[in-house]
Amino acid sequence: MKYTKQVKLKDGTTVHRFVPPDEVRKAGVVKSQTFKDGRSARYEVPRLIEAVEAYRRGEIKAGTVGPTSKIKHIINYYLTSTQFVSLATSSQLKYEIELAKVALSNLGEMPLNRLTARICNDVYEAWVRTHTVAKANERARLFSVVLNYARSLDLINDNPMGKVKKIKHEPYTPIWTQAQVELFLTTAFTKFEWRNVGLLVMMCYEWAQRPTDICHLQWTNLDLVKSKVKIKQSKRGAEVEMPIEEPLLSLLKDQEETYGFQKLVIPNYRVTDRAYVPLNPMAIGPKLREVKEACGLPEELKIGHLRKTAITEFVSAGVDSTGIMQVTGHKNLSSLNPYMKHTYEGAKTAQASRKGYKNE
Repeated sequence: MKYTKQVKLKDGTTVHRFVPPDEVRKAGVVKSQTFKDGRSARYEVPRLIEAVEAYRRGEIKAGTVGPTSKIKHIINYYLTSTQFVSLATSSQLKYEIELAKVALSNLGEMPLNRLTARICNDVYEAWVRTHTVAKANERARLFSVVLNYARSLDLINDNPMGKVKKIKHEPYTPIWTQAQVELFLTTAFTKFEWRNVGLLVMMCYEWAQRPTDICHLQWTNLDLVKSKVKIKQSKRGAEVEMPIEEPLLSLLKDQEETYGFQKLVIPNYRVTDRAYVPLNPMAIGPKLREVKEACGLPEELKIGHLRKTAITEFVSAGVDSTGIMQVTGHKNLSSLNPYMKHTYEGAKTAQASRKGYKNE
């Protein structure tokens, strides 16, 4: 059998010795074993061989890793780390999707100690040619996270991907207009099956929050008598408390009458086990597209863009940074820099405030 040989001992007895490849043994997946009788070997060795092959295919995670471990095994090891588990659920999903593509590529088969800046540069340029600069930069960033993690374990001395000069790109996030938001909501609330996605859009926009946090919002977070909501953000752990204004307040009261028997404000009914679970991209996407098609809105508008839309409106309205942070949960002023764009509305508000000051 594979990785197994018969060895005759000095006393004349024959044993079956299983010796897995060094990379698998060093990864802690399986270890060398000796079987004194053929019956045990015939039962145990095939299982050990399957573990070796599964590890080489990247289907099982490494028990431990070393400098000679392949990139795909380093990635698998990172995905079991406390550092990864501490990320928000949405971030974990993004990491898993992009890193899986790295692990399944030729790069995934390369031993960590053979990775160089030249190889990383070639890989990055290939990503740029195959995809876009934005996608290449995102994948390079996530791969760098894994390499920095390997560096923290003293598996490598530096991060070769960090030496690659990336092409600058200007991130583009389409901003909804108020008219587009109103058109979407007017359409969404015409059908019961669109109501949850309508509420999701409305709450993300009104409260300037991320879709993930709204999807996990529970009735215990809302006080419909005092018209207040408290949200703990999954990304940074910040807590924000805001008023619930009309017409959203009335809509949420109607929603409670329909779904108040379970804990989620905008639940997704899962038919397979008849359970109410948080909305996810798979459930949101089709309904979102249906509503946009029904009212003629462009495909590029995403629910995730509503937070930036709301913050941009705060900036244009002349709301100070401290006030914006009370809503958004940002802890540092520098975090608001991407939203501080020069707009006509912002300049007009600033000029009006200046004139008001001069007339006093």
